[in-house]
Amino acid sequence: MHDTETINEYDDWISKSQLKRESKVLHTLGEEIVCLSQTEFDRVDFTDHEDFRQELLLARKLKSNTQHEPYRREMLHVERLMRSMEEEFIARLRQDVDTIHGKKVAGNAAFHRLEKIRYDLLGENSKETLDALMAQESGLDRNKIRMLIKKARKEAAEGRPPAGSRELFRYLRENLSEGLGS
Repeated sequence: MHDTETINEYDDWISKSQLKRESKVLHTLGEEIVCLSQTEFDRVDFTDHEDFRQELLLARKLKSNTQHEPYRREMLHVERLMRSMEEEFIARLRQDVDTIHGKKVAGNAAFHRLEKIRYDLLGENSKETLDALMAQESGLDRNKIRMLIKKARKEAAEGRPPAGSRELFRYLRENLSEGLGS
């Protein structure tokens, strides 16, 4: 039989594969942070980890460089730093990045909803679409929308740039409620 002390020695043992998986997760998180736009990067909370923030800024500079090797080495360094940080900070970083990506997805979905509404208003069944839209949104000006539709169709028929279509999109974006537009 095995001695209980010998068995308890292996309780904290982590396989090499598990270490690699954890390392890959940290590397991916580091990559996601480095690939954020400047305004998104500024929204990430690096409280008490200014040195880590500086390393990420260096990685961002090296990413735009034409040479891959300095960037790769810097990302390995970032990953090493992340391994030594407390789990709460890493979880907060993951939450910040997920929040930023969630806002992007929500913004894209709202944009696509507006695009579809505009496309439907400029299509063959525009009267039905306009009636349904007016039933949902009482704050819209039916005559203004009709004028913009007419302007967009005229420009399209003449082969001119779609200024009326853009103006219709802008009007919808500014005047539809939160659920549909913004």
